[in-house]
Parts: sequence; structure tokens; C-alpha cells
Amino acid sequence: MSGFGVPPLTRGVKWLGVITLAVSIAVAVFGESGQALAAQIAFVPIGLAHLRLWTPFTYTFLNMDPIGLLFALLALWLLGAALEQRWGTRRFITFYFLTSVAGALATALVGIVAPSVRGHPYYGNWSAMEGLIAAFAVLMPDAQIFLYFVPVQAKWMLPISAGITVLFMLMTGWQPYLPQLFGLGAGVLFAGGVSPGNVFLRLRVWWIDRRLRRNRLRVVRGDDEVRSGSRGSDKYLH
Repeated sequence: MSGFGVPPLTRGVKWLGVITLAVSIAVAVFGESGQALAAQIAFVPIGLAHLRLWTPFTYTFLNMDPIGLLFALLALWLLGAALEQRWGTRRFITFYFLTSVAGALATALVGIVAPSVRGHPYYGNWSAMEGLIAAFAVLMPDAQIFLYFVPVQAKWMLPISAGITVLFMLMTGWQPYLPQLFGLGAGVLFAGGVSPGNVFLRLRVWWIDRRLRRNRLRVVRGDDEVRSGSRGSDKYLH
């Protein structure tokens, strides 16, 4: 995919968009009943302690700002449909919820040490949208995405999106944007931008190096290896 094209309205995107639109309008229209529905759908980290285990999945269906809702649906269509065509509906839906749930759960972990996060209500599908942006950047780096009507290569959307999120966190408060930031990282991971095996290997090397340092060991080479430039077999000495 070397250029930008308007994708068709795929099945998974259509149903996600319809549910998001219906839930958001219902909350806005039905007064107290709508607010009660919002309370059941929104994700609040402390709610996990009360076994509200469905909220990391449902908070993406609620957007209480009309402009934000329109942009969210537009982003879902333009980004999601292209990825759904590439992956298929099942994998796309799985990825959508994996990134949003990962963003919610990581936020809940922050809430353990941050009381201001613990009781904060989260809603909106922007954590999933950040995940889709990350997937575009990893899988289709040369594709073009329109950022506020300006064509940008997908590979640049990852640092741009991260920068915009961090800027909002610095200027308007960091608590509301945690799921989005974590969703972006989850998108990179689940789209294959970071190999879990490679991460495990790096952690293992770090752990071994730490153990060696703790035991006051260091790596040395023989004189013949130094003269020849060969890496040879390293030896550990006190």
C-alpha cells in the first residue's frame, strides 16, 4: 500500500462504529438512564477490585463529546478498514480489543500507586485508535495517512501520535491520556514491532550481567585473542 485511498466500510469496522454511535447517543439522550448506562460501561481502575471485569472491554463504546465521536468514527473507518482488509475480521477485532484492554489494565497498574488515577473514569476508543496507528506504522510504513488533511507517511505517525499524547498530558493533565499512551505501546507490540522473544532475551542478558556484577565478576580475554582481534571464548574472573 504505497499511497492513500479511501477503504470500503468493512464488516468489523461497521459493527464497532454502529455500537459506538448507538451507545454514545443513548447516554446523551436518555438522561438519568443514560448516565446509569455510562456508569456501567466506563472503565474506572478501582472498579476491577469490585469485579467490574467487563469495563476494560466496554469503555471503548462510549464517547460523550460529539466532535470527538465524529473523529473517532472517522479514524476507525480509515485506519480500521484498511487493517481489516489485510488481516481479516476476526484478527482485526481481536487486535482492537487487545490494545484497548491492555491500555486499561496498564492504567489500572498505575492506579495502584496513583490515587488520582484509581477513581478516574475512562471512556472512548482512542486507546484502540492509537493501537491502529501503531499497527499502520509497523506494517505499512510507506502508506500515507491524512493528518488534519496533510498527507503523512505512516511510519511518522508513531512518533507524532506519541508526541501529541505527551503534549496533552503535560498541558492538560496526564491522567486522562494514560490508556491512549499504553494503547500505542500495545499496538507496536501486538503488531510485531517488538518481538516478545527478543524482549525476553534482552531481559535474560540483563539479569545474567547483573548477577555477574553482584558477584564481582568481569569478562577478560587472553593476550592472543586481543592481538588477533578474535572474540574467542570469554572468561569470567574475580
